[in-house]
Amino acid sequence: MSRVAQKSLVIAAGVALALLLLQSFALDCLNLAGSGSIDLRNRVTGARLMLEDMDPYHYKWREGDPPEYCDPYNNLALPINKCTVTPTLLLATMPVAALKYRRGQEVWLVVQWLLLLGTAAVWMRVAPAGMPRWMIAFVVAGFTFTVAWRHHADRGQAYVVMLFLFSCWVVMSRGEIRRWGFWAGVIAGVLIALRPPFVLLLAPFIVMKRRGQIVGALTGLVISAGLPLVFHDACWSEYREAMQTWSEVYREGPSATPRPPVQSYPALIEGMPIDLLARFNSIPFADTSLFALFRNWTPVLIPVWPVLFTLIVLFAAWCCFARSKGDDTLLIGLSAWAFLTDIFLPAYRNSYNDVMILGLAAFLVVRHGVKSKLLWLLLVAWPAGWFVMEMLPRKKWLINMPTTIMIAVAAAAVVWSATKGKEAERCSARTD
Repeated sequence: MSRVAQKSLVIAAGVALALLLLQSFALDCLNLAGSGSIDLRNRVTGARLMLEDMDPYHYKWREGDPPEYCDPYNNLALPINKCTVTPTLLLATMPVAALKYRRGQEVWLVVQWLLLLGTAAVWMRVAPAGMPRWMIAFVVAGFTFTVAWRHHADRGQAYVVMLFLFSCWVVMSRGEIRRWGFWAGVIAGVLIALRPPFVLLLAPFIVMKRRGQIVGALTGLVISAGLPLVFHDACWSEYREAMQTWSEVYREGPSATPRPPVQSYPALIEGMPIDLLARFNSIPFADTSLFALFRNWTPVLIPVWPVLFTLIVLFAAWCCFARSKGDDTLLIGLSAWAFLTDIFLPAYRNSYNDVMILGLAAFLVVRHGVKSKLLWLLLVAWPAGWFVMEMLPRKKWLINMPTTIMIAVAAAAVVWSATKGKEAERCSARTD
């Protein structure tokens, strides 16, 4: 192929990619116009409450309270409200919470997209030039047309924050050089404060393979977990109590949740009609937590500890088998675990969690390129996700199909990284 033809092909691919991303962003903007971003709302109200030294996890709005604290999805019959994120994530939400809610929704949608594109840029930077970089770009662009991303953007979720930070940590931890160790550790500490289950994944790898990150990790954790205490010194204890209550409520299932009493709301809240604030787009989703399966199988309330113990045993077994593998192999396994861990938690696991799979997909491109069988199996989930989004099916097996494919591939990546992953050459630049 001539140089002119190659250049024309690159330009055409770039234009196609840009058009795809613009179209997908326009669809999210269209959804936003008719949505109250119901998950973002409880983070915004929680951040505002914490800023005022109030309990962000148990507060319930009553008539006469400031409308800025009102989340119409809180159930007055329950002791907790809908806010289920850590005080650190509430702290990160404060800049958005300082805005009028409608403007905050718009800003948060842009932030979600910037973090998604930033994730792609992080991986493209370390990918070999040529086809692998284009593959990462189109893998991310294609994912934005799935039900998983539409659900994430519509609800105003924050898993893309974890995806971006985790991707930065993985890339900085590959063949780590001394000057990156501290900052990679800081990112790890922040990740743990944002999402405590990350401690299971990050701590063993750092202790065994990247001891140069320990000081940074402790620094990042102390600062990111400690700053919320400046605003509300009981926030972490209230978070722990609320999550224990939510675990019980969730495992009992919707049928055991008491009906909320009748409550009146202002016609307008922060300039938005109450029916718009409480509205969400009709996007098919199904809960893929193990506890949701248990509720379907048995009326017995399954305790948390056997499931979490199983997770710890499985992860420990993986560590045992994979400990002698090369760094890239280990990090591919950790990327798969970052996607799988939420399945074991006593909380909703909806399709917006699926954005975490992009870390594994991009790593497979970087490490193995077009030769990766796992990557091609994983990419089957994308058209399945497009189909679910387009057809809006009501059959649960169809709704679950994209996530099921992702789970199967992530589990296969875990097994591969423990049993068949080849030893990677140690990076000559590593000095720690």
